[in-house]
Amino acid sequence: MNYERPVKIKKTIEEVHAIIFDIERFAIEDGPGIRTLVFLKGCPLRCLWCANPESQIQAPQVMYYASKCRRCGRCVNQCPHNAIKEDQELGLVTDINTCKSCGLCVDNCFYDARVKMGKLVTVQAVMEIIERDYGFYKSGGGVTVSGGEPLLQADFVEQLFHRCKGRFINTAIETCGLVKWDSFLQVIPYTDLIFFDIKHINSVEHKKHTGVGNEQIISNLRKLNQCFKNIIVRIPYIPGFNDSVDTQTGIFNLVGGLANVERIEILPYHRLGTQKYDGLGRQYALKDLLPVDKSEIKSLINLGRKCGVTVQIGAS
Repeated sequence: MNYERPVKIKKTIEEVHAIIFDIERFAIEDGPGIRTLVFLKGCPLRCLWCANPESQIQAPQVMYYASKCRRCGRCVNQCPHNAIKEDQELGLVTDINTCKSCGLCVDNCFYDARVKMGKLVTVQAVMEIIERDYGFYKSGGGVTVSGGEPLLQADFVEQLFHRCKGRFINTAIETCGLVKWDSFLQVIPYTDLIFFDIKHINSVEHKKHTGVGNEQIISNLRKLNQCFKNIIVRIPYIPGFNDSVDTQTGIFNLVGGLANVERIEILPYHRLGTQKYDGLGRQYALKDLLPVDKSEIKSLINLGRKCGVTVQIGAS
């Protein structure tokens, strides 16, 4: 396909690092076959329903699990910034504005109540983990990078995928789309599949629930459609935000005009990440919102047909 890659000074593989917060093995819902998922930290959006709030900041953070805490006080004594205080109801609470995420509280916790989320890794270190699963990729599987927004660390994704293609490993990206277009140009020569999120068709409504407008996101999707064939659009279905027929129709009509989008996947709202907000000392804004069952939104499949696009309920 036709695209022009940005001209830049290339870093050697030893110079390229990324901050990741998790690697999930044997995944089956983020691309074909059995996959290894690499989660990179940092995201330009602040979606109110985000299931991985630890992915938003591109820096290490400390997660506190109150249910594991025995209130021994070691973390209080070891914290050099006096960021941890005892609360009779909530346990040992961390002031997120004072905490520097140095990790001393994590190192001195005997009960795994404190976990450091995020670490700096090399391409080689991640490839060593990927190689352990190489035998499972015969299922047609491979590697998917997610986040956060992985293309905020495009140098790392480019080098990682370049190595993967050298081993004939299928590669996929999950993106929110809000990155410089040059970041897409860096990685698409080594990418087999892109999952592209569309949250809302209206920029004003998009900004109310994600913190940013959607103009650049939609522009990038249209550009991507012109130079990359294997695109799947994902829509998180959030009651009170984008669940109206008009909103879904607007997104479907947009996608229906893009020849290289294979299908739309509707991801019903869930509450699986709510405890993480407590662990980070944050409030979950949608605490009163009920989960959506797949059976409740099957009508969107027929709506998609009317708009000329294939719609699937749930992840692939």
